[in-house]
Amino acid sequence: DPARWADALTFTVEPFLVTEFNDHYPVLSPDGLHMAFTRGNGVLMIMDLATDETRVLRDGWDSGLEYRFTPDGKWIVFDQADRNFNQDIFVVPVDGSADPINITRHPDNDGSPRLSADGKSLAFRSERKDEEFDVWYVFLDESLEEMSGEEREEYFKENAAAAKKKSLPKAADIREALETIRSGEAVEDEEYEAAFTTEDLQGAYLRLRRLTSLPGSESNIEMIPSGEKVVFTYSGGSPGSSGLYSVNYDGSSRKQLGDSATIAEISADGSKLTAVSGGQAKLIDPSSGKAETMSISDRVRINLEEQSTAKFNEAARILSEWFYHPEMKGLDWDELTEDYRVLATRARTADEFNWVANRLLGELNASHLGIRAPSDSMPLNQSMGRLGTIHEPIKGGFLVTDIIEDSAAERTTMPLQVEDVITGIEFENFDPESVPSEILESRLRGKTGKEVVVTVRRRVVLDDVEGAEGEDIELNLLITPQSWSSLRSLLYKRMQQRNAELVDAWSGGRLGYAHVRGMSQPSLDEFERDLFAATEGKDGLIVDVRNNGGGWTADRMLASLMSQPHAYTVPRGADPSFTEGYPQDRLFIQRCILPVNMLCNEKSFSNAEIVSHAFKGLDRGNLVGQQTYGGVISTGGTSLIDGTTVRLPFRGWYLLDGTDMENNGAMPDIVIPQTPEDESRNYDAQLKAAVDDLLSRMDDE
Repeated sequence: DPARWADALTFTVEPFLVTEFNDHYPVLSPDGLHMAFTRGNGVLMIMDLATDETRVLRDGWDSGLEYRFTPDGKWIVFDQADRNFNQDIFVVPVDGSADPINITRHPDNDGSPRLSADGKSLAFRSERKDEEFDVWYVFLDESLEEMSGEEREEYFKENAAAAKKKSLPKAADIREALETIRSGEAVEDEEYEAAFTTEDLQGAYLRLRRLTSLPGSESNIEMIPSGEKVVFTYSGGSPGSSGLYSVNYDGSSRKQLGDSATIAEISADGSKLTAVSGGQAKLIDPSSGKAETMSISDRVRINLEEQSTAKFNEAARILSEWFYHPEMKGLDWDELTEDYRVLATRARTADEFNWVANRLLGELNASHLGIRAPSDSMPLNQSMGRLGTIHEPIKGGFLVTDIIEDSAAERTTMPLQVEDVITGIEFENFDPESVPSEILESRLRGKTGKEVVVTVRRRVVLDDVEGAEGEDIELNLLITPQSWSSLRSLLYKRMQQRNAELVDAWSGGRLGYAHVRGMSQPSLDEFERDLFAATEGKDGLIVDVRNNGGGWTADRMLASLMSQPHAYTVPRGADPSFTEGYPQDRLFIQRCILPVNMLCNEKSFSNAEIVSHAFKGLDRGNLVGQQTYGGVISTGGTSLIDGTTVRLPFRGWYLLDGTDMENNGAMPDIVIPQTPEDESRNYDAQLKAAVDDLLSRMDDE
């Protein structure tokens, strides 16, 4: 008896649908006669609960499907990505009698469809503006667009009243209806006014309205049954702006209801949101934001052997379904899983589980893979500070051979100098016998941002006499060590500047140089800035993607190098003979039409490899250096029962001739090794080769 569920001490849980497939995400129709679910990686299925028959409603590969039935149970609204990985929202009859109708029709992602109680209004998330997800809205019933403001307000009021009176069908009624269908008799349908027509849907994409334009993205949306409001979670940019919000159907009256919450569902009458916030279950009033915390608590006793086995089985199964290579690179995955499962069941700690699981992944010989179980942080863990010096061990200390510009060693009233010998930290001298096996930074553990005393031996000339040898004195300097990440940025800046100076010198001022640190938007912004500076007054350019860890901006970067002039402009009063002028605000990104060479190496990874392949394949210039790493797969991720994360490489990248970029790095036109001998004498043979080749090509032209 469902009325007594709250008093139950135990429940019997039985499988409802058992198949050889990975069937998941079940959604029941409002009348209880059908169930939609996802099969495998993205096939939308319908099950007739009276006959237990299942059929494909929409084929596909997109495992991120979301779908909702219309109130009459006759239609399903769902989102799905195409082969260009663009997600749109579709409406399709449950009986499959017509093709799905795309109601968003846009080359940016639209998803998370949410219907009003009468099915006439739809809210969803869209990425079509500023690459941020906002809340959008459309009246599926076009007649609502034609209403006056007063008529629409009355409509919402009546819709809200109808929703409050509406109740979910009782289990007994559903069972009776199913039995009636099984017996061959007709079931009397509750009368529903048609929510929309196919003509309404065909033009829906032209009636979309944007409800939010907050900086950042909105997520986790739900629509109030009346259709008048949408509730969503916002992760804002300014302090205190993140939280649970509501907004009217026309974008007005945006209101913060409280802290961020994950919405599970909204009650049929629209009076309560069931949500999780701060690790607690809550009922939230969507009008006032008033929250009632549910007093739910429990303690779980975990059998570590069973948990490790379950985690391992789930990880292996998910990988078998998601990994981009359908044949798992020719491996007998089931046999391998069984072999490693024996070890996984014995894992009791996070490190042990990670060790076993990652060795299973290693069998795939693929990039972008990894399994990491959560573990407690080490309370005694301390990072090591950095002074910003280049130094080498000598007897009794460390000889400073160079100082990084603007580092902690320089940015102080008592700076270090080249040829200083650091003999102690915090009045504790280095042991002359142990220095070769000790590192300076070990004495700076936990000292980042804290002023320390650095004792140095410095040779000074006390008398202003030419040829005087000077004498050693001991000094105690006050220096505040910096973090490794901040020093790394200074080292990167130093590398950029040095390479730019070398290119300028080797080319006689003819070539510019720009390095791309990563394939991310911040790095792209820096590249655009550097591209402008590097090409000003130059005849050619060296673009460097060595040691670039990848990202996603390859095509945007290529737009700066591949776009060719198609016109020029001459403003009134300007020299008409100058034919290279073009309005920069009309360009997607600062462009370079000069002759170019690109540098890559074995530490160019992922998206940096894609741009290297493209640069060579599109014949923009010569690729110089070493073959790239060969790790190109698009990756996602998921979590297991205890928070263990699993990386999921789901999408392969291929050259136009069919070559898989995974395990096949971009091979330079001019292969130049960077040898240890060159590095020891600070000589960049790859950079020199790129400059010489580009100058030669330019002279030939």
